[in-house]
Amino acid sequence: MTVDVIIPTFLPGPELLQLLQSLLKQTIRPNKIILMNTLTDGCDRRRFEETYGISENISITHIEPSEFDHATTRNQGAKQSSADYMLFCTQDAVPIDNQLIEKLLQHQDDEVVLSYARQIGDPNYPIETLSREFNYPPYAQIKREKDKEKLGIKTIFNSNVCALYNWKVFWELNGFSDYNIFNEDMIYAYCVIKSGYAIAYEADAIVRHSHNYGYKKIFHRYFDQGVSQHMNQAIFKQFSSMNEGKKQAYYILKHLWTQKEYKEIIRFIGQSIAKIAGYQLGLHYQILPNTWCKKLSMNKNFFKE
Repeated sequence: MTVDVIIPTFLPGPELLQLLQSLLKQTIRPNKIILMNTLTDGCDRRRFEETYGISENISITHIEPSEFDHATTRNQGAKQSSADYMLFCTQDAVPIDNQLIEKLLQHQDDEVVLSYARQIGDPNYPIETLSREFNYPPYAQIKREKDKEKLGIKTIFNSNVCALYNWKVFWELNGFSDYNIFNEDMIYAYCVIKSGYAIAYEADAIVRHSHNYGYKKIFHRYFDQGVSQHMNQAIFKQFSSMNEGKKQAYYILKHLWTQKEYKEIIRFIGQSIAKIAGYQLGLHYQILPNTWCKKLSMNKNFFKE
């Protein structure tokens, strides 16, 4: 049984080195680690390779910013793999122990062909920590198409922050759908359950992963979320997400109030306004000029001139 790891990178912070060092110490060690690095003015090829090429198992491919796409870039990395399984990670997801891959593999069988890890937040960021607690509970779960009435949008919830894919089925389902600004992981998860397979959430496989975005970046991120859901409305209209959003907001506000984090409550309200505004504009991106979309998006190169 072999596992390759695929990590898109863009001006990585110290977490990437921590992630690589952890992967090389796993009880099931990766056969190959494939870094798909997006070049920028602040990224020197030689320095990047010297810093992160810490093992002969690590392969580095550099791409231009205009070539990056969440789905396409990951597919390009997957094409370099011939392992039984592929672990997709983001550059800022750090495993808490050396059993991450082993735990993600334990559910994989003829039915379960996709398993994703639990994320925990940085305690310095209460909103992020509570958001992770809500979306990644401390119990494992197997999800199938029949669960969509009960689970709603959570049926196809999946995160490429850290998720393990069966290589054979990945290509059987044609990989990630190309030209997707966002949600390539959930769109693939939809294909998984529609094809009769199942998805596993493994609560004991844990990575530490947090963002501390300002309002502007949150707005950009949720604009892309809206664009993605509009582009793939045939999928997302099948699942109820409004109730899940309300439950999450209630969960976060309740705990912030209990913890007397009053400044964080104000911050959360501001974040929520940014999310709603960005998302609603993204849903209607087609009526906006292309130049506006580039300014409003986190993934500006998605909108070609």
